[in-house]
Amino acid sequence: MIWITIEQIKCLQALDEAGSFTKAATALAKAKSAVIYSINNLEEQVGFPLVDRTSYRPQITNKGRDFLNEAAKLTAQYDHLIEKTKQISSNVETRVSISVSGIYEQEKLYPIIKKAMSLYPSTEIILEKEILSGEKMLMEGRVDLAIFEDLSRTKNFEFKPVGEVDMYLVIAKDHPFLDLPKKEQSFASLVQYPQIIQRSTIPDDTIKLGVMDEALKWRVTDTPSKKEIILNGFGWGRLPSTMIRDELKKGSLVHLKSLEKKSLVKFCLGHKKGHQLGEVARFIWDSF
Repeated sequence: MIWITIEQIKCLQALDEAGSFTKAATALAKAKSAVIYSINNLEEQVGFPLVDRTSYRPQITNKGRDFLNEAAKLTAQYDHLIEKTKQISSNVETRVSISVSGIYEQEKLYPIIKKAMSLYPSTEIILEKEILSGEKMLMEGRVDLAIFEDLSRTKNFEFKPVGEVDMYLVIAKDHPFLDLPKKEQSFASLVQYPQIIQRSTIPDDTIKLGVMDEALKWRVTDTPSKKEIILNGFGWGRLPSTMIRDELKKGSLVHLKSLEKKSLVKFCLGHKKGHQLGEVARFIWDSF
């Protein structure tokens, strides 16, 4: 059986890079005799010469070169494992997952994520956009943190407010509803046309936000698609005021103020109670 150690491979790599046993020993902070001993043992294990010692300077043999090429993959994995082990030991997560409501103003979040990536470059940060599912994703353990619509302030979460947005009832400027006489532009008339709504990321019929039960519904998967469909005159619906400033200014979308019941959506940043936040998640939490 062949017994090869990482230390033996590291000694051979150091010799290849340094060009002499003396310099390799210095690079490894080892005695020269220890480096020579490790490489000799490695040659005994593999059964062929790795170093040509006949010249003034030791040279890696052809078989030794092939061996080093393969061994480089192993030592890279080993170095990665050592770094990850240090990271785990230091309470710095290897991965942090965050779900973010599709109607939340992302520009508030991105600078915080960018800073976290700079401070913790070895941590993988996963952002998932969702709609009406943040609480459920936390409960099911799918994410570590969630920015979600503050719908039911459940006792299962630690949470804090992180913003709010007005949801405007809007319709395209050329939608036939606007051709009706003003006195006929009522909710009863509006619900004769499709309401464009976003379906929850995790299906849940108990969660609704601004949905008119009596209206025909067209469901989409994300807010940009909803905006595009409304702009093209296929229906009406509520959109975040922050997302449609330009369209309202240009007149391509019309705010149905006369039918509007103020719809203010509040957002919370939350995590499951009892879930111990690591250093990266704690940094994100404290940044709000």
